[in-house]
Amino acid sequence: AKDYDLVLLGKETIDYNGGAVGGMLAELLDAHYVANATSLQVAGTTATVKREIEGGEETAEVSLPLVVSCQKGMAEARIPNMRGIMAARTKPLKVVEPTSAEALTQYTEFQLPPAKAGVKLVSPDNVEELVRLLHEEARAI
Repeated sequence: AKDYDLVLLGKETIDYNGGAVGGMLAELLDAHYVANATSLQVAGTTATVKREIEGGEETAEVSLPLVVSCQKGMAEARIPNMRGIMAARTKPLKVVEPTSAEALTQYTEFQLPPAKAGVKLVSPDNVEELVRLLHEEARAI
């Protein structure tokens, strides 16, 4: 499993959008992991990875091997020319067999969220009633 220096993945999965595949793959490959990358530069055995965080951008320097889940827009999609398509047909395709077909996650229980309390509609003209409800029932003021 040490044959890979860099593995790129999408950030989401089609099964519940759990986003767990990248972390699990990094663990299986004994590699570092960075989630939701927006930029990636590799120089030698080190990668510089950027990702958006609330209110800014985070930059990390990580040594290879590395698994990265990528945000939309990280790479520009290109259409190959006919020569590239024909050359790709003759290249060998390496198929990697899974090490295990067992589920690594076991769900023990599913629950419905608690029912919400009733909603009270107050006329915009009835300011006194709104203030009373906010003060007595919601205890917001």
